Amino acid sequence: MLARLSLAAAILTFALGTAVAAAATSPIEIGTVTGVRDFGTAPAGTRVRVAVVLNYHRDAELESLTQAQADPASPLFHHFLTPEQFSNYFAPTPAEYGRVIASLQRGGLTITHVFSNRTVVDALASAPVAARYFNTDIHRVLTADGRLTYTNIRPGIVPAEIGDLVFSVQGLDAVGRMRPTIAFGPRTGRRIVAPAISPDVKPVFGPDGGYGPLVFTRSYDLPSLKGFTGTGHASGVATDADFLDSDLNSFLAYFRINRTGPATTRVLVDGGPPPGDGPDSVETTLDVEQITSLAPGTALYVYEVTYDEPTNANFIDIFNQVVSDNKVDTLNSSYGYCETAIHKGYPASLNTVAKQGNALGITFHSSAGDTGSSWDGCSGVAVGTPVDIPHGEAIGGTTLSVDSNGNETGEIGWNSTGGGVSKLFVVPSWQQNVPHIIKGGRNLPDLAFDADPGTGGSYFFGGSWSGPIGGTSMSSPIFGASLTEINQVEGARAGDFNVTLYKTWLTHGYGNGTTANFRDITAGNIPPYHAGPGYDQMSGIGAMLVNNFVKLFRR
Repeated sequence: MLARLSLAAAILTFALGTAVAAAATSPIEIGTVTGVRDFGTAPAGTRVRVAVVLNYHRDAELESLTQAQADPASPLFHHFLTPEQFSNYFAPTPAEYGRVIASLQRGGLTITHVFSNRTVVDALASAPVAARYFNTDIHRVLTADGRLTYTNIRPGIVPAEIGDLVFSVQGLDAVGRMRPTIAFGPRTGRRIVAPAISPDVKPVFGPDGGYGPLVFTRSYDLPSLKGFTGTGHASGVATDADFLDSDLNSFLAYFRINRTGPATTRVLVDGGPPPGDGPDSVETTLDVEQITSLAPGTALYVYEVTYDEPTNANFIDIFNQVVSDNKVDTLNSSYGYCETAIHKGYPASLNTVAKQGNALGITFHSSAGDTGSSWDGCSGVAVGTPVDIPHGEAIGGTTLSVDSNGNETGEIGWNSTGGGVSKLFVVPSWQQNVPHIIKGGRNLPDLAFDADPGTGGSYFFGGSWSGPIGGTSMSSPIFGASLTEINQVEGARAGDFNVTLYKTWLTHGYGNGTTANFRDITAGNIPPYHAGPGYDQMSGIGAMLVNNFVKLFRR
């Protein structure tokens, strides 16, 4: 008990020693989405569900704290807050949370969900009621992908009575929608033929010619080679579809993976999807197969919203449910949307919730995208979200070559990986002294792993082998499994891992030979960006060689 009290006092002392953030004192505007066909005022039958995100207290102190918790040189390294400590010092007070709820109710909205961390309030109303409360106009619109939905055609305004409490409101537009980032190899292309194996040897390749887990374990030198399989730690997946346990079990059985972690826990958010395969189950299946095969000791939590939910408020709810539950070390998101084609408060809201998660030790990581330097839905060079958020890891893609035994022979940048510079977030502190960083905004990715479907992973879906499969939807779970194993090695969560990553790399460099910490990716192009020595906007720092990297900051 004394140790816990001392830690809490140290954290509080650190926080009090930093600058105090000024509280918002005026109503905030809620933006709109353009580029759709307008059918006029939305009728009363149109249901609008919003997620109201609240401001933190002492936000500047919180920012400083999350950086210190992930800095190997700081006395607060890996000393994370409990939910109670966060709630008592940084979270909105119960009275403030109650004020927001009461205001929404007086305005005619129905409260559908509240969270124990007092960060988000979910509410539902007819379009006319929502338009009146937020002083806007909500219209029915036809999206470019053929969905009949709704959006606010002029900025809304939060009522003055809660304007000082609200960070953003998500859900007044339902045009922008998170999409999976996934790619399949050509069905007619030449595939690696799996060599004959004896009953006591794990297969290197799958029946579909895709790389098996052993390829990635060896190529990135994962701690599972030394018995650290994620035991005692938990991994999370954010998705809008369920998956079949039978598919996962068949995948693991073929590759002779002994899953020692507990059975998968599904967490249904905002009602969740129907059980079994749905429109985006290809994505969910890929995520869970990669994570559990590479880190078979981890406890897996799959956070599921429904595919039919019309707004991105549901992914705000996933992020916040993960933080509120405080059960997982990492959360993978293989979904995204163009950051410049969606209300800018959405990426900022994901980032602010992730910052709270960082303070508790949770690491968020996302796919960098599969359409080069222009994210699907963007016009021109742009990046996506949530991969753009500074309080998350951005994972790009490579083309990983191996020999017939599955051993790495070379790695270059994948010519469809996402990468570039955010237009919404400034260069974070941990990138400011990095050579080749473009000064306009947060640069991404941070790291890269295999994503080329031509050198993709084996994949079992819908009862059959369906790979090779790739996309940064594969590289991000590879990182997630790696980090869960790092956490087991360290005996601690990682929090805002980018701070650890960049500081360690800037101090020690790449290493070489048997002591290499990263594989520098120096070839490949996604115009106007290209891979080269050191950091680049195609592969980030490069591909992590995990066992050697983790030795550099162990205490």
